[in-house]
Amino acid sequence: MAKYNVVMRWKREKAQERKRAIHGDPKTKKLKELSKHTSSLSGKRKQKLMRKLRREQKDAVEKGLVTMADVEMACAEETSSKGGKQMKLQIKKSSKLQIKRLRDKARRKERKSKAPAQETVDSMVE
Repeated sequence: MAKYNVVMRWKREKAQERKRAIHGDPKTKKLKELSKHTSSLSGKRKQKLMRKLRREQKDAVEKGLVTMADVEMACAEETSSKGGKQMKLQIKKSSKLQIKRLRDKARRKERKSKAPAQETVDSMVE
C-alpha cells in the first residue's frame, strides 16, 4: 500500500506541474482562478437580506439622515451603473419550483375572482 501512495502522489504532482505550466502565471507558476464560483442564494436568505436592507433604509429616513428621494436616487444610480441589468441570483431548484407553483396558484385565483365580477357588471349594464 505504501508504494501505491507514493505512486499516486507522484502522479498528482506531475499533473499539477503540467497545469501550472499551461495555465499558470509565467513568473510565479501559480494557477490563476479561472472564474469566481457563484454561490447559490436560497429564496429565504434573499428575502432576509432584502428585509434587512429595507429596515436600514427605513431607519435612516426616520432619523432624518437621508430623505426618501435620496434612497430612490441611490437605487436608480445602482441600476444605471450596472448598465441597466439587475444582478441575477441563483436560487435553489426547490425554491424555484415552489415560487412557480405559488405564482400559478395566484394566477388561477385571479382568473376565478375576475370572471364573476365581470359578469355581474355586464348584467347590470344591460
